[in-house]
Amino acid sequence: MAQIRFASHNSPGEAIMLGECPNQQRSATRKFLRLPAWMVFYGVSFQKHVAMVRDMTRQGIFFYSDVRPQLGEEMAFVMKFPKWTQSSPIACKGKVVRVEQAVPGAATGVALSLTRFFVLNKSWTIRAA
Repeated sequence: MAQIRFASHNSPGEAIMLGECPNQQRSATRKFLRLPAWMVFYGVSFQKHVAMVRDMTRQGIFFYSDVRPQLGEEMAFVMKFPKWTQSSPIACKGKVVRVEQAVPGAATGVALSLTRFFVLNKSWTIRAA
């Protein structure tokens, strides 16, 4: 008699949303955050942007914001979260691996592969360089 196998998820989208997609290219399990953050970008100029962090690991991050980086661009930034999260600021540096613009006028989705991930002291403040 043939053995019947049932999928553990109702849809492929559910597996993807839970980070359980078997063909994903991630080296670590994502932590879904959905947290607002202030992102301070360092480079040629000092820029401060509001962002919504969707998920992250020490190896990568995906966020929505009004920044529009180029694919392959290197970005260095510090994320500071609202006080109610009780989260420490995080300094990151990485390379843009994906940019998504679903609807004109909507926030841009940015995925980075991180080369630096460092938790800062909670007393760190945003200052111009």
